[in-house]
Amino acid sequence: MKSKIVGIFVCLLLIAAAVPTVVSMGNGSITITPSSSNELKKAFIFGKYTNLTTESGFITIEAVNLWAIYKAPFSVTHFPRGTPVTFEMYTAYGHMFQKINFLYLHVELVV
Repeated sequence: MKSKIVGIFVCLLLIAAAVPTVVSMGNGSITITPSSSNELKKAFIFGKYTNLTTESGFITIEAVNLWAIYKAPFSVTHFPRGTPVTFEMYTAYGHMFQKINFLYLHVELVV
């Protein structure tokens, strides 16, 4: 059973790295301006979200049940319901399913 879970996880990582994201631009009202590149952290995110907004090359979503796996240093984070999560639109690879509000993406998160 453990090897099946690891296999599924590896497949998701491979898919997320290989398929570019297509996101429709919305009428977002959030302005996000990171002050330095130190505020961007590479991660793999997956789970349910709601309230997608876009502005200035950034996407902000509200977590419903969202997880992030950070690359360096390696860590895993769970975003509880209602937590805003922001990432660079042009660094995102994977899929965002807007009809069911589910995503799995390789992104640079704003932290």
